[in-house]
Amino acid sequence: MKASRKIPDLATLTRRMQWVVIAGTLAIGALVGYLAGNWHVFVLQDQVAQLETQVDSLYERAEVFDYQQHMASVELGIEKAATQSLQQELLSAQDENFALRRELTFYQKIMAPEMEASGVVIDSFELQPNRTEGHYHFRLAVVQMERQRSLTKGRVSIRLSGRSEAGDAQSFDLHALANLTDSEQQFSMRYFTVQAGDFVLPENFLPERIDVEVTVSGGSNQQLSKSFYWNQLLKPAEGARELSPPVSEDELPVDNT
Repeated sequence: MKASRKIPDLATLTRRMQWVVIAGTLAIGALVGYLAGNWHVFVLQDQVAQLETQVDSLYERAEVFDYQQHMASVELGIEKAATQSLQQELLSAQDENFALRRELTFYQKIMAPEMEASGVVIDSFELQPNRTEGHYHFRLAVVQMERQRSLTKGRVSIRLSGRSEAGDAQSFDLHALANLTDSEQQFSMRYFTVQAGDFVLPENFLPERIDVEVTVSGGSNQQLSKSFYWNQLLKPAEGARELSPPVSEDELPVDNT
């Protein structure tokens, strides 16, 4: 009888131990799950903090960019206003220059009528160096100053004078150096005419002066002459190239009849 009782007690004890093990396992699993969940939450919180820091940094950078954009817009507006003001001043100066030219021409007609021929004047001669050494670009403007402008025809002659390295005087036809044809040397204008071209200085030649002659066709075949010094033509003035004034000869009409 005693042996039969011990067997159920042992089975009961075994079942109890199993339940204790299961309960312990569940408790440990729950504890591990709780710790793992807390660790994941901690990691997520750390990531959220990092993202919030990045967002704050991006907001700050956006504010800086907005400020810089605003300042750039203000500076651009100021530059546009200054550019418009300079353009207005330039137009005003051009109008004033033209008015002075007309006034000068008017008084020249009264005090020195020999300074022009048939209302035609040599307005300007520009000389600019090209990128290649020894290569140059020239531009000659002849203007008709009469209020009532009629068709005027004529011919232009341009000579480049200077010396060789040995000191000998030399002279070249600038139209020939620029490969301009005979027809390109002639003009037919009602307001103004412009001749331009590119040329190369002859070797071992030191330029000194450019002589311009304009022959106005008509009954008297009047001529205008004007000379320019080479160094003055290339001399910059206030950041721009300065047109040279007449230096050795004035505009003098010559009657070829």
